Amino acid sequence: MGITISNRELSNGWISIEVGGEVDLATVEGLQTAIDEVLADSGGHLVVDLTASTFMDSTGLKTLVMSHRKFDEAGRSFAIAVNGGPISRLIDLSGVDKTIRTVTSVEELG
Repeated sequence: MGITISNRELSNGWISIEVGGEVDLATVEGLQTAIDEVLADSGGHLVVDLTASTFMDSTGLKTLVMSHRKFDEAGRSFAIAVNGGPISRLIDLSGVDKTIRTVTSVEELG
């Protein structure tokens, strides 16, 4: 399975990258490129919406952690949206939710 990525501007200064499919070694480069483009092209905050994703491995997790660091260094907010399933479990078990703001829906960021 592949990955789908689309950007959406939210009304509150946040940009959402909506990710569908599987985030793994074969697809993580596309996610990283999308995140880097938001960092370079806008002054907004970023939420990576993983609510439609079905799987993520450690390369996806590392991408989120490193991207959070880049946004933090730029003085911008970074969050992830997950709503149960294997990705939520990975986020919980890894402790990433202790350092990266985690919401169940992008609407929570309003």
